[in-house]
Order: sequence, then structure tokens, then C-alpha cells
Amino acid sequence: MSRLHIVSTIVFLMALSVYGYIQWQKSNETAVSVIDSEDLPDFIAKSLNTNKYDSEGNLTHTIYAEQMAHYGESNETLFQQPQYTIYPKDGSAAWHLSANSGNLTKDNILLLRDRVRLISEDKHSFISEIHAKAITVNLNDNIITSEQTILLKGDDFTMYGSGLHVDIDTTKMTLSEHVQTIFKKHAS
Repeated sequence: MSRLHIVSTIVFLMALSVYGYIQWQKSNETAVSVIDSEDLPDFIAKSLNTNKYDSEGNLTHTIYAEQMAHYGESNETLFQQPQYTIYPKDGSAAWHLSANSGNLTKDNILLLRDRVRLISEDKHSFISEIHAKAITVNLNDNIITSEQTILLKGDDFTMYGSGLHVDIDTTKMTLSEHVQTIFKKHAS
């Protein structure tokens, strides 16, 4: 091996050692981060149960969440494992909504995400369950919407589509795009 190869190998190893030492020093430094107070919730509640009533004393909806964080600056509330029950204004059967996460805005709009499930308490309802990745619930007028893929279940069928619009108070349901319906076969 020539002297040039030996010198270049030594220089390379020294440069590699210096680089490794600098990286090791950077990884050992404690990171100082500035926490903005706007990023912190005003309060956090665990195992939250809430009932909401209208001006006449009628129950409009109930809320349960494993964890809830409220942000006063934006007047927004974040939920982990939320479970909502919406009661129609006419006193008919309620709908139970659940998801992995949710967000309630200052305008009383509820955004549910990840494994969203709606179940009707009405055992004679044409549609008993609705499944989606995400839905939006306007709690002011009990309107549920979603542009995501939707799965609707009834006693004798399963329907796939997208573009859901549900009025809980009138029980009107619209699916803007129908993809497929599978009917259950009954034994004769």
C-alpha cells in the first residue's frame, strides 16, 4: 500500500470520528422547547359524562368520552373515544354515535373520525346501523353528513355508498352515490 493510501485512510477515519463525536454530542443535549400556552388545553377531563337540555328541559343529547380536552382560545373541544346519543326533537328513538376521536367546534359542529358507528335505538327502523371513517354532526339542527364511504345495515340488507345526509328529526336519509346492496337470503 502506498503512503498516499495510508494517509487518505487516516484522514478519512479522523473525519468520520469527528463527525460521529459531534452527532453523539448533539444527541445528548437536552432539547429546550418553548411551549406556547395556546397549544395547551384549558382543562382535561377523564371519563366525562354530560347531558344537554333545550330551553324547555328536553334532553337533546348525551356525551361520554374517555378523555376530553377543552381549548378556550379557539373554543374547541377534542374527545378520545367519544360516545354521543342524539335525541330527535319529536321524542322518537335516539341514535347512538361512537368513534375513536372527535372534535366539537364553537359552532356546535361535531366531527367524528376513525371507526365511526351510528346505531338506531328503534328496533323497527329500516336502517339500524351506519358505519363510516368520518362524519360531521350539526348539533344545532341534528343533521349528519359525510362525503366518505358509508356502510348502511338493515335487517335484511347491507348497502355501500358515499355522500350521506341524515336528518335525525325527520328520519330522512339520502345517499348521493350508491355502490352496492347485498340482501340476506332467508331460509324457506
